Amino acid sequence: MRVLWSVRASARHYANNTFIANVLLHRRYYKPWGATIGLELHVQLAAAQKLFSAASAKWDDPPNTNVDFIDAGLPGSMPRLNPECVSLAARAILCLNGQVQPRSSFDRKHYFYSDQPLGYQITQQRHPIGRGGFIELSQADGIDYTKRVRIHQLQLEQDTAKSVHGVYPGYILTDLNRAGVALVEIVSEPDIETATEAVYFVRKMQTLLRHTGVSSCNMEDGSLRCDVNVSVYRGDEDRLSGTRCELKNLNSLKTIRGAIEAEVSRQIELISAGHRVKQETRGFDAHSGKTVLARSKETAPDYRYMPEPDLPAVHISKDWVEHIRSSLPELPEATLSRMTRQYGLLPEDVTTMLGEPGCITFFELAAKGRDPKRVAAWITSEIFGQLSYRAQRLNDSTLTVQQFTGLLDALASNAVTSGQAKLLLIEFMDGDKRTADELIQARGWEVMSDLGRLQDLATQLLGKHPKEAAEYKAGHKRRLNFFVAKIMAATKGQARPQDVSRVLKECLDEK
Repeated sequence: MRVLWSVRASARHYANNTFIANVLLHRRYYKPWGATIGLELHVQLAAAQKLFSAASAKWDDPPNTNVDFIDAGLPGSMPRLNPECVSLAARAILCLNGQVQPRSSFDRKHYFYSDQPLGYQITQQRHPIGRGGFIELSQADGIDYTKRVRIHQLQLEQDTAKSVHGVYPGYILTDLNRAGVALVEIVSEPDIETATEAVYFVRKMQTLLRHTGVSSCNMEDGSLRCDVNVSVYRGDEDRLSGTRCELKNLNSLKTIRGAIEAEVSRQIELISAGHRVKQETRGFDAHSGKTVLARSKETAPDYRYMPEPDLPAVHISKDWVEHIRSSLPELPEATLSRMTRQYGLLPEDVTTMLGEPGCITFFELAAKGRDPKRVAAWITSEIFGQLSYRAQRLNDSTLTVQQFTGLLDALASNAVTSGQAKLLLIEFMDGDKRTADELIQARGWEVMSDLGRLQDLATQLLGKHPKEAAEYKAGHKRRLNFFVAKIMAATKGQARPQDVSRVLKECLDEK
């Protein structure tokens, strides 16, 4: 089993921890270790209004501007369920191969904290809106085997307010804009066995929920947050026999990986030293690379769950479920299969584009009548590079399909060089609304196609730099880059690099 780490593999994995390496290699502990991992994902729904109020769900607006009575926990205020949130939750369940429950209901989860004005959270502990389902991990997702991770349940619940630190020394401020924003909590079965599988599971979940319009799933702004339950066991024990610890509020894929690996290491060290793992909630300190105690782990009785008296049960018909199912777009697995077959693209490129909302449609519009591989290469390298630099999403960018295709056509017809095409892209993404042809004309760009002119420039350049020319002829072929850069500068980037290289080689070989 992949979950079982051999003694040697475990020692290598924890090579930075001499104690664990020694313990694992000792004959007394000659038993492989395994990890049992389950995830809880808290996903903000892409609804315009909050779960139980008409207030806007734009939680990043100026503080405390999107707050209704129920969001502030004012006495006498009553929750009113937002139907859009139910629809989005149903979409999430269906795209995860789960079952929308014909009847679901809400519960109160009691706890006191400053970010929860009501003194309780309205959630679906006992009768969630969705049960079952799975995510299938495969080679296209980055692993070299097939792995199915089952979904235990999906429940609707409200988000908490945001605690703001550092504005006034000694004070913690509360922004209620996020209070009551709709979440779905997606709980996996403990089928995950490694940190790598956990990362790929979350990444694929992001792709699915973005692709179906359920959520933006941006971990950097908190619209997707992850809690991880981790336990370890020896190879001859039941994989569910370990005591689990919960790692809270992991907000990046890197943090998820680091936290799981650190917690597995900690638990193995404890058990190997003869100690017992305590059930507790822990955080992850990225600086030290270790998990730290937050509090003892609460159990269900600690939260005093009770049925929500102010909300009736939600009854969903089969016809309504089928209506939601019919509104789903082509799911990523089907899109991957179709695009690799139809366009001859690499699975990695399709998977990359699937992770960006709106990108598949953008690609297919741009690829009409053009080389699809070239279009995909430009999207996954140049456009995605610019989006990353600007911290933007494609749907929020000013770049249009018409501008992009104009750029590609100009490049294909040799109207611009590759470098000029990249500059065009930057200007488009800076907000320039002109077409590629208009911008090329305004910049006075044209490709230098006069090879005679390039030969003259090459001859002059070699005459000015005899030492570098001699070094090239002596076998230092990288000297060619020196001459190419000089000519590209002299022509202000209007010469094609491949033409410059060819002319230079001809001139150098003649001398």
